[in-house]
Amino acid sequence: MEKNEFRVLIKHCFSMGKNTVQAKQWIEKCYPDSCPSKATICRWFAEFKRGRNDTNDAERSGRPVEAVTPENVSEVTKIVMKDRKVKLREIAEMTQILYGNEFTILHEKLSMKKVFSKRVPRLLSMEQKQQRVDDSESCLLLFTRNKKDFLREKKKNWKKKKDLEQHWNDCITLKGD
Repeated sequence: MEKNEFRVLIKHCFSMGKNTVQAKQWIEKCYPDSCPSKATICRWFAEFKRGRNDTNDAERSGRPVEAVTPENVSEVTKIVMKDRKVKLREIAEMTQILYGNEFTILHEKLSMKKVFSKRVPRLLSMEQKQQRVDDSESCLLLFTRNKKDFLREKKKNWKKKKDLEQHWNDCITLKGD
């Protein structure tokens, strides 16, 4: 449940004349996994006693988030796709956006995380998933046609260690090989 929905339940308990302990027990009985804490219930009871009727978040002063715009998101995407090993501070310097906003763009907007010092999407796109399936099916077909020569063919294609490392890096950057 959302925070605002719990606040409505807390307000309902307050309106019914229950105390905070009874409200906590009643909400916990219905929502044992996501019940708000006793301190939260007490705080909202105090707000309602002071005359507050609104269960929505109060307006806060401060600067609105202006840095997380579609233009900045696309700029960060281009930078990361060009060099997946780029550091967050370097991106912040290139785009003149604060470090925290860069973190928000990468983690929340682009759903990327750092794996082995490279930034990769948390979830594969449908095209990437299909590419993985196609590659797996082609390898399976090669294997079923000629089991003995399958590994020999693969080793012949990876003559040098650098080729193998490059193939591994391509796999990590989700090219689908």
